[in-house]
Amino acid sequence: MPTQSVLAKFTPLLAAGLLALTACAGPATPVGSDEPPIDSGPGLGEEQTPGDSMPVDGIGGTWIYLDGTDGAGDLATTAEVTIMITADEIMGAGACNSYSATLTGEPQSFAVSDLLSTERACTDNALMGFDERYFAALAVTTAAIPTGGSLVLQGDGVNLNFLPSSSLPLG
Repeated sequence: MPTQSVLAKFTPLLAAGLLALTACAGPATPVGSDEPPIDSGPGLGEEQTPGDSMPVDGIGGTWIYLDGTDGAGDLATTAEVTIMITADEIMGAGACNSYSATLTGEPQSFAVSDLLSTERACTDNALMGFDERYFAALAVTTAAIPTGGSLVLQGDGVNLNFLPSSSLPLG
Protein backbone atom coordinates (compact mmCIF):
# COMPACT_ATOMS: atom_id res chain seq x y z
CA MET A 1 0.00 0.00 0.00
CA PRO A 2 1.57 3.33 -1.01
CA THR A 3 2.32 5.92 1.69
CA GLN A 4 0.05 8.54 0.08
CA SER A 5 -2.90 6.17 0.27
CA VAL A 6 -2.32 5.53 3.99
CA LEU A 7 -2.00 9.26 4.68
CA ALA A 8 -5.16 9.98 2.70
CA LYS A 9 -7.09 7.54 4.87
CA PHE A 10 -5.77 8.86 8.20
CA THR A 11 -5.76 12.60 7.46
CA PRO A 12 -9.53 13.03 8.05
CA LEU A 13 -9.26 11.08 11.32
CA LEU A 14 -6.29 13.15 12.44
CA ALA A 15 -8.09 16.40 11.54
CA ALA A 16 -11.23 15.32 13.44
CA GLY A 17 -9.14 14.39 16.48
CA LEU A 18 -7.32 17.74 16.48
CA LEU A 19 -10.62 19.58 16.08
CA ALA A 20 -12.08 17.70 19.05
CA LEU A 21 -9.02 18.47 21.20
CA THR A 22 -9.15 22.15 20.22
CA ALA A 23 -12.83 22.35 21.21
CA CYS A 24 -11.95 20.93 24.62
CA ALA A 25 -9.00 23.25 25.22
CA GLY A 26 -10.97 25.79 27.26
CA PRO A 27 -10.82 26.08 31.06
CA ALA A 28 -11.78 22.95 33.00
CA THR A 29 -14.99 24.33 34.47
CA PRO A 30 -18.41 22.68 34.10
CA VAL A 31 -20.94 24.71 32.12
CA GLY A 32 -23.11 26.73 34.49
CA SER A 33 -20.65 26.37 37.37
CA ASP A 34 -20.04 29.24 39.78
CA GLU A 35 -16.40 28.15 40.08
CA PRO A 36 -13.87 30.29 38.21
CA PRO A 37 -11.68 28.57 35.63
CA ILE A 38 -8.53 27.19 37.23
CA ASP A 39 -6.28 29.34 35.04
CA SER A 40 -8.04 32.61 35.81
CA GLY A 41 -7.99 34.90 38.77
CA PRO A 42 -10.50 37.50 39.78
CA GLY A 43 -9.87 40.74 37.98
CA LEU A 44 -6.80 39.54 36.10
CA GLY A 45 -6.05 41.65 33.07
CA GLU A 46 -8.65 44.27 33.92
CA GLU A 47 -7.63 47.85 34.53
CA GLN A 48 -9.29 49.17 37.69
CA THR A 49 -8.97 52.43 39.53
CA PRO A 50 -9.48 52.88 43.26
CA GLY A 51 -13.14 53.41 44.05
CA ASP A 52 -14.41 51.30 41.14
CA SER A 53 -16.82 48.49 41.85
CA MET A 54 -15.06 45.20 42.49
CA PRO A 55 -15.13 42.54 39.77
CA VAL A 56 -16.84 39.64 41.52
CA ASP A 57 -15.68 36.79 39.28
CA GLY A 58 -14.85 33.92 41.62
CA ILE A 59 -15.92 35.67 44.82
CA GLY A 60 -19.46 36.96 44.16
CA GLY A 61 -22.38 35.20 45.79
CA THR A 62 -23.35 33.96 49.22
CA TRP A 63 -20.80 32.32 51.50
CA ILE A 64 -21.03 30.61 54.90
CA TYR A 65 -18.40 31.43 57.52
CA LEU A 66 -16.28 28.41 58.41
CA ASP A 67 -13.56 29.70 60.73
CA GLY A 68 -10.91 32.34 61.06
CA THR A 69 -8.44 34.26 63.13
CA ASP A 70 -8.02 37.87 64.19
CA GLY A 71 -5.55 39.69 66.41
CA ALA A 72 -7.05 37.99 69.49
CA GLY A 73 -6.68 34.46 68.07
CA ASP A 74 -9.25 31.95 66.87
CA LEU A 75 -12.54 33.46 65.75
CA ALA A 76 -15.00 30.59 66.11
CA THR A 77 -18.75 30.32 66.45
CA THR A 78 -21.43 27.67 66.29
CA ALA A 79 -23.88 30.14 64.70
CA GLU A 80 -24.47 30.20 60.96
CA VAL A 81 -22.78 33.39 59.76
CA THR A 82 -23.16 34.49 56.14
CA ILE A 83 -21.66 36.99 53.75
CA MET A 84 -23.03 37.96 50.34
CA ILE A 85 -20.61 39.72 48.01
CA THR A 86 -21.79 41.88 45.11
CA ALA A 87 -19.89 44.28 42.86
CA ASP A 88 -19.98 47.12 45.38
CA GLU A 89 -21.09 45.82 48.76
CA ILE A 90 -21.03 43.01 51.27
CA MET A 91 -23.93 42.09 53.47
CA GLY A 92 -24.93 39.20 55.63
CA ALA A 93 -25.90 37.85 58.99
CA GLY A 94 -23.54 37.62 61.93
CA ALA A 95 -24.21 35.42 64.95
CA CYS A 96 -26.76 37.94 66.27
CA ASN A 97 -26.89 40.92 63.93
CA SER A 98 -27.19 41.65 60.22
CA TYR A 99 -24.59 43.84 58.55
CA SER A 100 -23.68 45.62 55.33
CA ALA A 101 -20.72 47.60 54.01
CA THR A 102 -19.43 49.26 50.89
CA LEU A 103 -16.78 47.40 48.89
CA THR A 104 -14.38 49.12 46.46
CA GLY A 105 -11.27 48.07 44.58
CA GLU A 106 -10.27 44.68 43.23
CA PRO A 107 -10.32 41.26 44.93
CA GLN A 108 -6.54 41.37 45.41
CA SER A 109 -6.71 44.86 46.96
CA PHE A 110 -10.00 46.25 48.19
CA ALA A 111 -11.44 48.41 50.92
CA VAL A 112 -14.42 47.76 53.16
CA SER A 113 -16.04 50.97 54.36
CA ASP A 114 -19.20 52.18 56.06
CA LEU A 115 -19.77 48.88 57.86
CA LEU A 116 -23.17 49.06 59.55
CA SER A 117 -24.87 46.43 61.69
CA THR A 118 -28.12 46.05 63.50
CA GLU A 119 -27.98 46.37 67.27
CA ARG A 120 -30.02 43.41 68.41
CA ALA A 121 -29.07 42.04 71.78
CA CYS A 122 -28.28 38.34 72.00
CA THR A 123 -29.02 36.34 75.11
CA ASP A 124 -25.65 34.67 74.60
CA ASN A 125 -22.69 36.94 75.40
CA ALA A 126 -20.33 34.69 73.43
CA LEU A 127 -22.36 35.31 70.26
CA MET A 128 -22.35 39.07 70.88
CA GLY A 129 -18.59 38.95 71.38
CA PHE A 130 -18.19 36.98 68.15
CA ASP A 131 -20.18 39.61 66.21
CA GLU A 132 -18.02 42.42 67.54
CA ARG A 133 -14.80 40.64 66.56
CA TYR A 134 -16.17 39.42 63.20
CA PHE A 135 -17.36 42.90 62.18
CA ALA A 136 -14.02 44.40 63.24
CA ALA A 137 -12.20 41.71 61.22
CA LEU A 138 -14.33 42.37 58.13
CA ALA A 139 -13.59 46.09 58.39
CA VAL A 140 -9.83 45.47 57.99
CA THR A 141 -9.94 42.85 55.23
CA THR A 142 -8.16 43.96 52.09
CA ALA A 143 -7.93 40.85 49.87
CA ALA A 144 -10.29 38.11 48.72
CA ILE A 145 -8.76 34.84 47.59
CA PRO A 146 -10.92 32.14 46.00
CA THR A 147 -9.20 28.81 46.74
CA GLY A 148 -10.56 25.58 45.31
CA GLY A 149 -14.23 26.23 46.05
CA SER A 150 -13.74 28.25 49.22
CA LEU A 151 -13.07 31.92 49.88
CA VAL A 152 -10.48 33.48 52.16
CA LEU A 153 -10.74 37.13 53.20
CA GLN A 154 -7.47 38.50 54.54
CA GLY A 155 -6.29 41.73 56.10
CA ASP A 156 -4.00 43.03 58.81
CA GLY A 157 -3.85 40.08 61.24
CA VAL A 158 -7.14 38.68 59.88
CA ASN A 159 -7.89 35.46 58.03
CA LEU A 160 -11.58 34.56 57.47
CA ASN A 161 -12.55 31.31 55.70
CA PHE A 162 -15.88 30.77 53.92
CA LEU A 163 -17.57 27.97 52.01
CA PRO A 164 -20.12 28.57 49.24
CA SER A 165 -23.65 28.40 50.61
CA SER A 166 -24.49 25.79 47.96
CA SER A 167 -21.88 23.40 49.39
CA LEU A 168 -23.72 22.83 52.66
CA PRO A 169 -26.37 20.14 53.05
CA LEU A 170 -29.96 21.31 53.31
CA GLY A 171 -31.81 20.89 56.55
